[in-house]
Amino acid sequence: MEKVTYFGETDGVSLEQMVRYEKFDMRVKHFHTQYEIFYIVEGERVFFFNNREYVARAGDLILVNSNLIHMTRSLSGSNAGHNRIILYVTREKMEAYDALFPALHLVQFFDDYYGVYHLDREQQALILSLFRSIRHALSTRSRNYRTGIDLDILAWLFKLMEFVRRQHQETPSDSDNPKYRAAYLIADYLSENCEHAVSLDELSERFFLSKSYICRIFKEITGYTIREYTNIHRIRKAKRYLEETDMSISEISHALGYESLTYFERMFKQYMTLSPLKYRKTLNTVTYTNDPAQAGEDTSLGAFPDGPPRA
Repeated sequence: MEKVTYFGETDGVSLEQMVRYEKFDMRVKHFHTQYEIFYIVEGERVFFFNNREYVARAGDLILVNSNLIHMTRSLSGSNAGHNRIILYVTREKMEAYDALFPALHLVQFFDDYYGVYHLDREQQALILSLFRSIRHALSTRSRNYRTGIDLDILAWLFKLMEFVRRQHQETPSDSDNPKYRAAYLIADYLSENCEHAVSLDELSERFFLSKSYICRIFKEITGYTIREYTNIHRIRKAKRYLEETDMSISEISHALGYESLTYFERMFKQYMTLSPLKYRKTLNTVTYTNDPAQAGEDTSLGAFPDGPPRA
């Protein structure tokens, strides 16, 4: 059971608070162009990104970078719910902030410092004050409220950058545990070699582990199957090729190791809701977020007009 206690949006910024009263694991593993500023009010969450698992608890802040492959779930064995607030900022909005204050290098900041951070009481109060201010502005929509929201966010980001740069990020879970270490090494290998279809036989020979053990621990720790993890990295790379190069669809498919152009187009559409050709045609007019829906899983509609899948 869940309840959205607040949602509001305007001009590249949206704010959502949600309470879940029981265990919840994201069924849609995804990446999207929006930045997430994710704060846990109550409860605990497991995050998986950058090939590692992290545990975040009440009072923690999670910075999610644009186009970061990530998922979140409940702690193993826990049926407890959680209360969280997320501020979404589109990439276009963050780039606009950068253009206004180029010395801040906000896009670069999120590239370098995304992760999980423990906040002290003063910092917790500061971010809750930001959320309350944005919520009030979105609810009342008084004159120049958009400018007020921008100023609030910029002032808070300025303070956040100072805090983050002198604090260590939360470390990955159980890095010394052989099971976690194996899953992390496999995730590294898959992300680095996504251009070809990595087989279970290849992984078994490389890491001296049985195929059944690899499948079990990888799904348990990362939340992904081997195939899902390879495909999501491939499609994210395909998206970048479409945005940044003039490579043809066929050339991109071949570069990413897909033996069938039809299969590549089908996989791209499952993640992006559009074919590669249609996605390229919309680049100058619409920003799309990603829905890596897999066969047998629930699929979401279109380009997530109300933001990315809820974590």
